[in-house]
Amino acid sequence: MKRSCALLLAVCLLCVTQCPFVLNQTTAAPPEERQAVSSQSVPSQSVQQQAATIRQKKAKATPEQEKQIRALIEQLVFDENIDPKDEKAIRKQMKLCGDAFGKLFEYKELAFPALVEHLDDKRSSIHFRNHYIEHSVGDACYWNMVYQLQDRPDDYSRYGYARQGRDGKSHPKPVWKGSPFAEAGGLKKWLIANQNLSYTEQQIKCLNWMLAAEKKIGAADAESYFVNILPLEIQILKRRQQLGHDVQAELKRLQQIKSQKLVDQIPAELLPEKKE
Repeated sequence: MKRSCALLLAVCLLCVTQCPFVLNQTTAAPPEERQAVSSQSVPSQSVQQQAATIRQKKAKATPEQEKQIRALIEQLVFDENIDPKDEKAIRKQMKLCGDAFGKLFEYKELAFPALVEHLDDKRSSIHFRNHYIEHSVGDACYWNMVYQLQDRPDDYSRYGYARQGRDGKSHPKPVWKGSPFAEAGGLKKWLIANQNLSYTEQQIKCLNWMLAAEKKIGAADAESYFVNILPLEIQILKRRQQLGHDVQAELKRLQQIKSQKLVDQIPAELLPEKKE
């Protein structure tokens, strides 16, 4: 009972303090868990060789880093012995959990092996998605990896479960209706199936899945395109650029469309059909 009260108060405090990870992921992926890295051809053999080198040199945590990562996972545990009336202690515990989540995020793929090990960790943590689903250490580890792999830009999408499509109907947003992880049978299976991809290539693959889903819905108007589709297109090009792909011209073009709100540059097939 004491544990439940403390956690309930923590949730209420979270609503007030607004944990940054909850704020930034208000349209996060569905509880459980398409396209290749890019539909465009690789411009040169040198880029292919570079990508292969990146995969071969896939980063692994040093013994000291692994020790720090595992310590941070332990820090995700919410102290069950806190007095539910001690608001100061609860806030402190929440901050410890939040700090640990953020630091694990910074380790990127180095933390993945340890995070995967703890996916079934049932110990209590705090909510890192919203206040309506589980909040175990395993859930925290899951969302830490999912948020990294989704790599959603800050200007993508807005709060809410659904949005209007080009057909004028309401559609659940892709991050709620499905995920590449669900299609693979879960996050673990997805990671195994894509273990030969670099961290950035994995992010691009997830971004392409989301972009394809958003394009299928289409945009109800120009603003919807600027919010739900264009940010993903730009993010994919930025990540491809990191891999050495020659995308600078296209990236500059899309960024100009975004900054100047060039409605006439929006692909017609993504918008409602013009009435005669």
